[in-house]
Amino acid sequence: MLSPKHLVLHNTRIFSTRFALLIALVGGLLLTGFMLLTNLDKGWILDDDFHSLFAFASNTAILFAVLALSFSIIKSGLPLVWKYILGATASLVVGIALSLLLAWLYDLLYNDQPFRDHDSINLTRDIVTTVIAILISLTLFNIMRHQQLRIEKEQLQTENLMVRYEALENQLDPHFLFNSLNTLSGLIGSDDNKAKKYLQQLASSYRYIMQSRHLVDLDQELQFVKSYCEMIQIRYGENITFVRDINPDVLHYQIIPISIQLLIENALKHNTVSSRHPLTVTLSTTDHNTFRVSNPIQPKQENTSGMGLGLANLAKRYSLLCDKEIDISKNNGIFSVEVPVIPPSVAASIINKRQYYEDRNH
Repeated sequence: MLSPKHLVLHNTRIFSTRFALLIALVGGLLLTGFMLLTNLDKGWILDDDFHSLFAFASNTAILFAVLALSFSIIKSGLPLVWKYILGATASLVVGIALSLLLAWLYDLLYNDQPFRDHDSINLTRDIVTTVIAILISLTLFNIMRHQQLRIEKEQLQTENLMVRYEALENQLDPHFLFNSLNTLSGLIGSDDNKAKKYLQQLASSYRYIMQSRHLVDLDQELQFVKSYCEMIQIRYGENITFVRDINPDVLHYQIIPISIQLLIENALKHNTVSSRHPLTVTLSTTDHNTFRVSNPIQPKQENTSGMGLGLANLAKRYSLLCDKEIDISKNNGIFSVEVPVIPPSVAASIINKRQYYEDRNH
């Protein structure tokens, strides 16, 4: 997709004098060849009467003059309606004037063929040539204009989505901090050593969260998750177990930051974790480019039904940034959530699009 800046450069090349000359040369050849074919019965082919070289020069000159004029009007700052009106009118006037000038020149060069025998034929032919040039320039203009309108529409949609994405990101940090501080508050006084270790892990985790990134390597995310799991282990001890089943081949794939931590946090929020009901949380990759967090369903007595703000937030972030969905399922007493992991080539395209949006807004 072309950016507006690239589109302007592209339009400049399209509506340039060099491009007008190229079209005029090709058009001149085609029109002259057509005239040769349609006058075979009159014997007007490569002889002195037809003067094919002069016909080619005339066709090319008219095409070039009309195209160059049309292109200059198209690139001007005139209102759209005036580009159409002035472009067509001025081009037609120039085409007719040039046709009469060429007819006069033809009469001077070939005075054995009186001007009056050819002026009507030349003028009709040259008006048709002028109209063809006008149609070519208008067609190119409309194609580029519709392309620009489409790009501007896509950019407005992208900017709207990115604004919504940033709003969701801004909700994430306070949510994580609030839950962590609640846990820390519960440890202080009851087990100060655990509280100190928990605070160290919290500081390390929050440094990771504060980094401004839209996608990170799965390996990098898992390093953060390891610190977070140690924080959870401090709080719950042997009542919680984390099982990892990670395919090393996808560690360089990309994932939205804090997504795995959010899924673990969601499991703790909705399930009982105690000595009587220990909880096992499984972290695993799948064969279809997703990362799964699953746990047995051990619902708390208090009402925590529904997907909740955390998962809804994560689902929207994946939808807005990657145009992908998360998968939530309950099967045989197991609750699982799968989030996409993005191949590096696809991730690069997403980041470039995001970077372009940010550059525009700076």
